[in-house]
Amino acid sequence: MSNTIKEKLYVSVETVMEDFDISKPKAYAIIHQLNEELKKQHPSAIVVAGKVNRYWYDEACLRQSTDRKEATYE
Repeated sequence: MSNTIKEKLYVSVETVMEDFDISKPKAYAIIHQLNEELKKQHPSAIVVAGKVNRYWYDEACLRQSTDRKEATYE
């Protein structure tokens, strides 16, 4: 068995609310904005309403994960 981190591929509104300490409507607005930007830059990307792609979210939050190369996504 490998020692990989298992993360969801999409970030939920609850995660955005917690990360930014904001209300649910504001979190949904951020998700909507990020999904619009994703579709502009990558028209064939799959967008799920109410969620945002984890890679796209992490990049927008200027996060860097040393474990990203080893992470697997559901």
